[in-house]
Amino acid sequence: MTKILVTAKVNPDLDGTACTLAYADLLTRTGREAEGFIFDAPQSEVKYFIQKQGIQIPVKEDKEFSEWNEFVFVDASSMKGMPKMVIPEKVIEIIDHRSGEPEKEFPNAKIQNELIGAAATIVVERFIRTGLKPKPEHAKLLYGAIFHNSLNFISSNVTQRDRDAVNYLERDFNLSQNLVHEMFDFSTREVLENVAQALEMDKKDVVNGNNVIGAYQLVVWGNKVLEQKQKIKETINKLAEKSNVAWSFLNLVDLENKKSYIFSTSAEGKEILTKAIGSKFDGEWSVLDKAWLRKQIMPLVASQGQLN
Repeated sequence: MTKILVTAKVNPDLDGTACTLAYADLLTRTGREAEGFIFDAPQSEVKYFIQKQGIQIPVKEDKEFSEWNEFVFVDASSMKGMPKMVIPEKVIEIIDHRSGEPEKEFPNAKIQNELIGAAATIVVERFIRTGLKPKPEHAKLLYGAIFHNSLNFISSNVTQRDRDAVNYLERDFNLSQNLVHEMFDFSTREVLENVAQALEMDKKDVVNGNNVIGAYQLVVWGNKVLEQKQKIKETINKLAEKSNVAWSFLNLVDLENKKSYIFSTSAEGKEILTKAIGSKFDGEWSVLDKAWLRKQIMPLVASQGQLN
């Protein structure tokens, strides 16, 4: 029998984790042999659900396996950052919510890739259409994922579909935004305790033309992490040397003040970011008057090409 692995990127965020577990369960309950695993370490907001909500998250080391013969991607639509055992030709389905052309990379996949707040919203909609309900622990993960990926519903990528999914989860699972507040408080404390580790876990190298850009993102409540500017600079420079990227930037999202703080040491990077999103740098930092997501910034950066 065909055995399906449902998974997200290595070191997944909450959206990837929630979708992995919930969608694997939905496939199993509708007659498919599917398993959901995340690979390597979960990020800080996922740790909240492990440590404070007691939810079991199945984790495997990122190395070669041969136990699956088909793959489903959730909150992901390219091979960049995916687990090592994935075979592109055997990817049969993709659920994602970012701009891209996954059909070029995965010719055999059924693709639902829509510009909404969270991939978790699509998974919730799948449950509603089948008349099934997610497990209560999965409902909590999906609920938190929609809030986290929509930046507590202040991001411009939020849609009515995201709101409808949240309303469904609140109504049918007695969930409230107290859980969301606890999640953001917990994940912010995790970042403050070890900002270098948080950056390393979030590390994403993005191909842009002939260049590779190091693109980092931290989502926190309040701007206390700005007290660690030197540690941020040291860590990003160290990671850039390891990856041999052309330049790097950090998008630090402050949910309390509804702003993004952009950091870059690269003259080229700062010029591109200024053209792409209107950053006005004072030294190595720029403050934007609204909260942005990295997935919103990168297409605009790509549209600028590379400077000569």
